[in-house]
Amino acid sequence: MPIACRLIAELLLLRGPHGNVALLLCLLLVLSVSPRCTYASIQNQIHRIEIRPKSSFTRITVKLAEEPHFRVSRIPGNRLRIRFSDTSGAPFRPLRRYSDANIGGVLVSQRGNDALVTFVIAANRVGWRMVHVDGLPALSLDVGPLFGVSTAHPALPGRERIRNGAAKLLSNFDPPLKPEIPFVPTDRNLLKTLLPEDEQRMFLAAEGALYKGKLTAAEDAFTPFATRQSRIRPLALYRLAEAQYRLQKYGAALETFREAARQWQEFLTLNPAIMFYYGDSIARSGDLPGGRHLLARLIASNADKKYAPVLLVRMADVLARQGGEGDALAIYNNVSTAFKDNKAQQIAVMKLADRAFLEATPDDYQALGATYAKIAANTADFDLREETTFKHALLEAINGPADTALDLVTTYQKRFPTGVYSTVIRDIREDLVALVFQGTPWAKNPAGLIRLATDNQEYLATAVKNPSFLTAVSESFEKVGRPLDLIALYSGLLERPWVGGDNVPYLTLQIADQAELLGDTMMARKVLQGFLLRNPAHPQTRWARERLGAIQFAAHELPSVRTGLSWLLNKQERAAFPASYYYLGRALWDSKDYSRSAQAMELYLSAVKDMKEVPVLVGDAYYVAASSRQALGERRAAAVLLETGLKVVSKERKEQFFYKLGELAALDGRNQQARALFERVLNEGKDPDWQRLARQALENDKLSRPAVPTSKNK
Repeated sequence: MPIACRLIAELLLLRGPHGNVALLLCLLLVLSVSPRCTYASIQNQIHRIEIRPKSSFTRITVKLAEEPHFRVSRIPGNRLRIRFSDTSGAPFRPLRRYSDANIGGVLVSQRGNDALVTFVIAANRVGWRMVHVDGLPALSLDVGPLFGVSTAHPALPGRERIRNGAAKLLSNFDPPLKPEIPFVPTDRNLLKTLLPEDEQRMFLAAEGALYKGKLTAAEDAFTPFATRQSRIRPLALYRLAEAQYRLQKYGAALETFREAARQWQEFLTLNPAIMFYYGDSIARSGDLPGGRHLLARLIASNADKKYAPVLLVRMADVLARQGGEGDALAIYNNVSTAFKDNKAQQIAVMKLADRAFLEATPDDYQALGATYAKIAANTADFDLREETTFKHALLEAINGPADTALDLVTTYQKRFPTGVYSTVIRDIREDLVALVFQGTPWAKNPAGLIRLATDNQEYLATAVKNPSFLTAVSESFEKVGRPLDLIALYSGLLERPWVGGDNVPYLTLQIADQAELLGDTMMARKVLQGFLLRNPAHPQTRWARERLGAIQFAAHELPSVRTGLSWLLNKQERAAFPASYYYLGRALWDSKDYSRSAQAMELYLSAVKDMKEVPVLVGDAYYVAASSRQALGERRAAAVLLETGLKVVSKERKEQFFYKLGELAALDGRNQQARALFERVLNEGKDPDWQRLARQALENDKLSRPAVPTSKNK
């Protein structure tokens, strides 16, 4: 017997003395579900499935006992599905291993009263055609490139995760439904016979919490009454189960309902809301026939109530999940036209829209989006407004411009910050932010990119995977001159677990650079030290140490510079920033570690020798390196460094080099050359200190002494 017919029978049997016009209307709605409705209908059956590869396509032929009622649709995972209504079939397990150029993995399964034939098709290159003659118990489906690509469109680039998630959500997610049945508090006179006065107040307070939607408080308050043996226990169990249901604890609610029904079955007829929650708990547990039966009883006994159409819509939901999609559609259609001033009408219209959701394309989705938007704008029901607002945003996220979809998603989050779909919407927003970035030319709109990043800083997990994203954001901040805002944004990103280890060094360096630009070396130091503390084994700790060393050098913390940068002198190490060698060389020179100081400075000079512009530190590096070599007794090496340095140093520093060369010449006994160099300092120099030293050297009789030989002279 088809589902619709069984439902009619149940309603007729259960109607009892409550028959009225409203009930008759419900019966008419159900009667209109299926023209196949008879009390002696026989279910169809799949007898055989044949697969025949042709030269340019593959033919799948399904042979049945009777002419089939079917629907072909494309589903996520690049699959086709044929749904045969009111049909059963064997698993046909050998077909699961079948594969050719067009199809593969044919799976036969059962969903309620319907048989499903599902198989994979070759990606993005094949279409299909149906071959079916009315009156014949067979259906053929030809699949191949000959028939072009199916009208079922693949997901837009970058929307795959959103579309696949939508398919799962629409097929599996079953949000709670408020039945609009008035809450009926327990009669106080009844409570007086069951409880002492203080416990009466506690019970009424618990019911008050339940009525106001303070569900956790209600659950906690009813639990003591429901767990001890007393005359109030059956009623307390029903109230506890209601709280659990509304908290979406469906398994616990069902157990509690069953215990309550064992003790007080008659209460179900006294409280329609409780019967609804009980029946829906049964359905959500997987017992769809049992849930449908209880809902049918409820509709039959309350058909004259304003909330009856909402119950009928819920009945359609259960029918759809039981495999009666055609029956459910008929109910939705009838409710949508018969109850214009009822919440059920809006729900039914939404349910019909949901059926077309995955069939929508970027070319035709707008009308469907307008349907969701209209319901959201006109319904007084908070939950329905949330659901349709979400589905409108989701539809736009799959098919529409990314920036428009992002606006709708953001609107949903503002209106429903703790909504049912809050977790799902986060993932969608992440993907949309990345898509907006990719699809927008930002070169002439740096402020727009900054706004995109700052407004969505919690949703950049996908965007930061794009190697150009952070660079583009940094450049935008630089263009508009907003270093403080960059620091705030990047500091926040460093706290995100999804930022990615590869991005941490870049973010840290950017913060440190901007902090130094602002003169806030304390912040730069704190950021770098924090990075080193949290990531002692990170591959990028070296550059962090170098940046910290630069800050410490500027603060004249030379012992810290020596400690933090000495590793640069190890073999196979190479500085990320050549200046790090200079800072280390200066710090080592200060501690009279001349050998390593000379090594560090010469590494610096080697690192910068091919630069087009001579760094300002080069002159001092030559001088310190030469001075270190001189202190080691390596006067020839010192002289070479000074002579090379003279070619690149500024005019202002030449006198320093002349003096040092004169000093070396004097030590080697080249007195005439020494005198000439000292005189150049006096005649060409401008620094009084170097001039004073040169004058003292000329006045010293050591220039007339013979050369002092040394074994280390090179």
